[in-house]
Amino acid sequence: MSNILEKDKIRELLLEHFDHRALLQFGDWRELFLSFFDISQELIFILNSDGFVVAANNYGCKELDYSPAEVIGRHFTEFIDSENIAAATDMIDKALKEGTSSLEVHLISKFEVPKLFLMNVRTVKNGEKIAGLLGAGKNITQVKKLEAELKELKPKMIELERLINLERSRVLQQKSVLEELNKMKNEFMSNISHELRTPLASIVGFSETIASDPNMPDEMKIEFNHIILNEGKRLARLINEVLELSRMETGKIVLSKSKIDIVRTLQKVIDEFVTQAVEKNITLSVELPDAELLIDADEERISMALRAVIHNAIKFTKELGRVKIILNNLFREVEIIVADTGIGIPQDQLPNIFQKFHKANRPIEEAEGVGVGLVFVKQIVDLHKGLINIQSEEYKGTTVIIRLLKNIKDKN
Repeated sequence: MSNILEKDKIRELLLEHFDHRALLQFGDWRELFLSFFDISQELIFILNSDGFVVAANNYGCKELDYSPAEVIGRHFTEFIDSENIAAATDMIDKALKEGTSSLEVHLISKFEVPKLFLMNVRTVKNGEKIAGLLGAGKNITQVKKLEAELKELKPKMIELERLINLERSRVLQQKSVLEELNKMKNEFMSNISHELRTPLASIVGFSETIASDPNMPDEMKIEFNHIILNEGKRLARLINEVLELSRMETGKIVLSKSKIDIVRTLQKVIDEFVTQAVEKNITLSVELPDAELLIDADEERISMALRAVIHNAIKFTKELGRVKIILNNLFREVEIIVADTGIGIPQDQLPNIFQKFHKANRPIEEAEGVGVGLVFVKQIVDLHKGLINIQSEEYKGTTVIIRLLKNIKDKN
């Protein structure tokens, strides 16, 4: 009987908040209100002034595994998790004082399962007197679970994004390197074609001249034959450099080491360039020890490396310039220094100077070659477990320093 009276009392209070005449067109306002009550997808409830449930919608009751009949007449604290009772009481007190309040609270289902609800309550007044509370609760258990999972996943997502960015950066870097290598390869093909064509043109041209003129003076024939021979050697040297570099990179080179006198070997190489230095009006000065210096080395390949360094020094030194070659006898090493007053290498290009096919940016007339010389030299020096260092300043000259281990039995 008391429950019926309470329901009637709440209905009377709610009636004061609606336009009764407007509601008449919809029929019985009570049925209308209760229908609205039950279509809500949240927990809707009404408490009397003592905190007992006087109404609850079907959807909300199902969320807690109850029927409305099992909920009505029970005190609201019976559905609150024991840990949340104090907070829920504070929520009610705040609503009574301020008119409205909200709280995240665990409600206990019929089967003792805690479910997290976001509760909002407001007071219902009869004049100045508080008659009860109208409340709504949204089950946010799944939302909070997803938020917790998302929070747990966030650091992993950040780490994954970092790894993806690193991988993207690495791919872009590889792409850049591949593009640069492709560009250098194309330049190499163009340069080597030019380098091969130049001596071939001289060989063919002078050979045709000799063949087409049977009355050519012997002196001229000798001169032309000398040019053909030099250009042939130049061509062979270029081809050998490229082939040797390729074999070194594929690990097919086996050094044929023996005990050699580096003083004699270096002098022999220098002698090959005396004529070229004189023709360019370059001062070639040499400082070599009088005594022999023995090292364990492949004489043929060491000679090729020294030849490439001296060739570059003379090639990139203009007329009236100077090239100086020094051989120092150190404690455990021999040091070979080739210094020139040539065009030098830009500072920003020095780190790439030992990169295959790299060539410093220079005017066309100064840039002959295929870009394998210094790479080839370094490969040979590395195979001999030596060191090579290049110091250069643009338009002021270049110094190449090569150090090779002396023969362990050498007493010098």
